[in-house]
Amino acid sequence: MSTAQPAAAVLSPALRSFEAQWLKREPDTLADLRGDAMQRVLRLGLPTTRDESWRYTNLRHLTSASYVDAPRTTGGGLAPCASLSLLGVAERAATVLMVNGHPSLPTHMDAWYNGIEIRSLRDLSRLDPALIASHLQPLSDDDQARWALLNTALFEDGLYLRITAKVSTPLVILHVMTANGADNVAYPRVIIDAAPGSSATIIEHYVEQGDQPPLCNSATHIAVGRDARIEHYRVFATGTAASHIDSLTVRQDGNSSCKQFTIALGGALVRNSLEVDLQEAGASLDSYSLLVGRESRHVDCVNVVTHNARDTRSTQTARAIASGTSRVVFNSKVVVNAGAVHADSKQSCRGLLLSPTAEIDTRPQLEIHADEVKCAHGATVGRLDPDMLFYMLSRGLDRETAQSLLIYAFLADVLTDMTVPTARTAIEAALIAQLPDSQILNKFR
Repeated sequence: MSTAQPAAAVLSPALRSFEAQWLKREPDTLADLRGDAMQRVLRLGLPTTRDESWRYTNLRHLTSASYVDAPRTTGGGLAPCASLSLLGVAERAATVLMVNGHPSLPTHMDAWYNGIEIRSLRDLSRLDPALIASHLQPLSDDDQARWALLNTALFEDGLYLRITAKVSTPLVILHVMTANGADNVAYPRVIIDAAPGSSATIIEHYVEQGDQPPLCNSATHIAVGRDARIEHYRVFATGTAASHIDSLTVRQDGNSSCKQFTIALGGALVRNSLEVDLQEAGASLDSYSLLVGRESRHVDCVNVVTHNARDTRSTQTARAIASGTSRVVFNSKVVVNAGAVHADSKQSCRGLLLSPTAEIDTRPQLEIHADEVKCAHGATVGRLDPDMLFYMLSRGLDRETAQSLLIYAFLADVLTDMTVPTARTAIEAALIAQLPDSQILNKFR
């Protein structure tokens, strides 16, 4: 399919390189859809700080580079990494490896994991392109979805998970990001399709191998069928040189439930978006975000939850911590459309500044087009509560221990709702290691 575009002179170096990647791709059964996505990217351009949901995040350093595809393999064995311990030893079999978006599926994986069908997107698109296309559409021109459009155009492979039963053991998708040179880019793509009445816990964990990570532009779509239950984690644990842009969309049918955790523990730049459509009555979402800024890290989290039916419910709980010269952004919006009577929505974001040069920006928003709804939001940013600190000091605790305990308590709103104990323990340990007085905090775990 031809890709009409503006004159080459108006394209940034990054857009030119993305167009070159597109032209080199072999046409597949999704060519028309991919072509449409690429046309939109070339016409609309990559987002800038002039776009509403990107006002706090400048991508100029990314758009000035020219990119090539990251390798499909690590070029050697997978290096030992503490990230592999998100599940306990007995649960290691429930781990699927993806390298730069290319899955490594063991033979008879479906026999190993009864209740979840695990397929390569490349293979499935040959057999049932309409199924894949149904999860990639509709394409959006919204600025927060621009990089997801690019992923749709350029992803080469990925994972399709079809959950058909009540699965008790969590499944980890271990995303390993690696490069064989400068300015590599990867496009991981995951589709999770939960059949009516099914349930499962899926953990996506991003790590890196090597000293030069690629730019990661990842996208995940979750379809939650009627009466289905999904718990989903995305854990960003890459190194201090990594840039990661992640897009997560969730579509929920009647009486379905989704509990979603976003944990940003690493990376130089992490931008993650969550778009949820509560499209039928009784659908409910519980979203938790734990955003850690350290040194010069930049973390930007954008959530948009749309209530499209009556008796739908959503909660968003975000906790942000910033130290050094880091910046953390939490931008959340709830839209209640006409007809979504009795919708119930709560937004809560609290930010904790641990240094005078750190910055936290929060922006809760409500857009209500229906009567008889219940919506509330709150956002606070500050330092440790001096009254609580005084109270603990008056009870005989030294200042260092008291401060550490207050930081630990601040995190509990997100950590305590995780239902996978081994994942919580690993995330907790990685988080504490990045905080001041980590030795003291470890005593209270």
